[in-house]
Amino acid sequence: MRISHVLAVAFSALMATSCQSVSSTNYAEKENQRDFTVEAGGASYTVSMFPRTFSALAGPAFSLVLVSPLLVADEALYNSGRASIIPWFNARGVTVWLVRIPQHSQIERFGREILPQVTTAIRKNSNDESWVMAGISLGGQAVAHYLNDAPRNATVSGMLVKSAFFLGTGFDYNYPGAFTRRLAALQDNKAGNLCSENFCKRFLPSLPENLVGSRTQLFDAAGKPVWRDTLESVQLKDKGVRIFFLAGKIDNVAPSESVYKFYVRTIGDERKTSADFRFMLPGKMNRHGKDFDHGMMVASDELASEILPDILKWIDL
Repeated sequence: MRISHVLAVAFSALMATSCQSVSSTNYAEKENQRDFTVEAGGASYTVSMFPRTFSALAGPAFSLVLVSPLLVADEALYNSGRASIIPWFNARGVTVWLVRIPQHSQIERFGREILPQVTTAIRKNSNDESWVMAGISLGGQAVAHYLNDAPRNATVSGMLVKSAFFLGTGFDYNYPGAFTRRLAALQDNKAGNLCSENFCKRFLPSLPENLVGSRTQLFDAAGKPVWRDTLESVQLKDKGVRIFFLAGKIDNVAPSESVYKFYVRTIGDERKTSADFRFMLPGKMNRHGKDFDHGMMVASDELASEILPDILKWIDL
């Protein structure tokens, strides 16, 4: 494994910008973004660093690692035209590292074999001691596979992940059944994304079409889905990581019932409670302004104003 020289430039930029103070919740293309590559397993992987834009002394004492959402374009995280996740955390003193999954890559292999090498490279080039991981949409499965081996990965990479949260990540796509079959039969439209045959109207109604991913990102070279329909082999209990599961009330991609099922399996019994694991259902029944669909779980004003503050508070407990 080797890191390109661009990383050194990126790290210098982190030090130079760490004391700026801005309140932006949306970045123009390449604004506050430093790209570099990591060589791992005979291939190159792209990582983007978004330096904190608030005084480090006033912000939380952790850095955040995100993985590509896949179903949704990466731009939704920092340039969605609304209150984007990455600038939101940057403005609160958090450096964010966005790890991109290449096209046709199986998520399980990436999470188990590649992500540990990528986090090793990130950790070697950061002064931060405390780390949080976030799984968003389909890319969250890679985080789950990584956390399944959290103790070993912490030893290998030197990156101690203290907490993680999942936004709209499906752990059981057999539950809605039709989602995998629908995607398998779907082709990209002329714009090069999945918004055809009413797919976006049903599954991503609140997300602009230009922020929806393409089919090539979701299937390998043999035409097989890059995700797992169920994560039966993943166990996140007793891994030394606190986890916050969040599932939108009307999320048709990652239905709340299936996420809750995985949460219950994680804590061992739905009658139990745990300070290390939490489940939230963003929706009106829980006093939120709207019922959250999948797009809202990735990028929305409501996510920034009602959900992300709860996540940040929970991380810093």
